[in-house]
Amino acid sequence: MATISAVSKSAFSVFDVDRHDGLGLVLSAALPLAVFVIANGVAEINGMLPLFFSPLSLPGWVGAALHLGALPLFGAARWMVAGRGDAGRRAGWWIVALMAGTIAFPFVVAPLDSLLLSLVALALLVVGLGAMARAGTVYPKAAMVMAPGMAWMGFSAFVGLSFAAGWSPPFAVTNSQGGA
Repeated sequence: MATISAVSKSAFSVFDVDRHDGLGLVLSAALPLAVFVIANGVAEINGMLPLFFSPLSLPGWVGAALHLGALPLFGAARWMVAGRGDAGRRAGWWIVALMAGTIAFPFVVAPLDSLLLSLVALALLVVGLGAMARAGTVYPKAAMVMAPGMAWMGFSAFVGLSFAAGWSPPFAVTNSQGGA
């Protein structure tokens, strides 16, 4: 006698980012960029443009490419740790918080002055380093995947704080005085 067993699968199971195959990796890497595109579209409809850090006289699109290039790396790192028990899931949520901050960052800092922008960049860097440390304890390769994006965040926070420290009070008074 033959038996039939039915497997119930949702039509949307193909879009599960936690599946551990190539499609899950691609979805995990692409989803943060898709969320940024949606956020950018909503902001553009409301008349707001994101602000990207582009140092050393580089064109603005280079800063945007480096900033957005970190998102797929963070998504891939989250995919690498998500299936590794409770610690992996907790590390994955830290990385999700980092991705949310990275997506929101160019929109949040647009109206801020350079000192506040640098402090927000430093806060995001601290969250990122915490996420990287948690991911590294679960799966060290995930932390290595996050490293290029974290290096860019660290560089932008360092340069921003350096400029802000040189031109913010109390140093602005001494820097703006002309020779007598």
